[in-house]
Amino acid sequence: MHADLDRRAAVATGALPWTVCAGGEEKLLEESDTRGCRRTSIVRLTAGGQLAMSAGGSLDLLVLEGEVRADRTKLGRGMFLHEPAGRMLSTTLGCTLFVKQRPASRPSRRMLDTSGVVFEPGMSPGLTRAPLHADLDGDVVLLRFAPGTTTGHHHHDRGEEFFVLDGSVRDEYGTYGLHAWVRQPADSAHSVTSLEGCVFFTFAHHL
Repeated sequence: MHADLDRRAAVATGALPWTVCAGGEEKLLEESDTRGCRRTSIVRLTAGGQLAMSAGGSLDLLVLEGEVRADRTKLGRGMFLHEPAGRMLSTTLGCTLFVKQRPASRPSRRMLDTSGVVFEPGMSPGLTRAPLHADLDGDVVLLRFAPGTTTGHHHHDRGEEFFVLDGSVRDEYGTYGLHAWVRQPADSAHSVTSLEGCVFFTFAHHL
């Protein structure tokens, strides 16, 4: 699904059905083995559920609801985890997660609570950013648009993905609401506007 990284992809995940996966349910957004293991999904685990993550590359995880354990590490709502892929995920009470597995040249580990991050000025008035993780394989950032913010036309040399956490945003190709996922391929360009304000989870310089 959406395996061609040279093509733009956009998914309104609210319209996707949940499908059964080992240990719970998921909405699969992207799956590819053409440039290393790459898989992106929203995962929902019921109370007592477990999910064994396959090894290879790195794992990026954001807890949308509930709480989850990565082996013995407990993560609540809003927690972000970046680490080498391969751990067992489990939950006592149930959880909903944004999960990305992707190629990594030198997997590292980073964990933080996004509710406490500090936003700094971005490239346009009204746009602020909070870096979550950066390494040789790309940057992970929270972007926040104040209502009415518009970015200038800009270029993504090595691509970009974003997942909307709050509000809505639009560009030349469409409008994206809560939990929409968009992948801009390498060497693409667009301008972005948010009339009501928006927060999204972004991967950049990674394709």
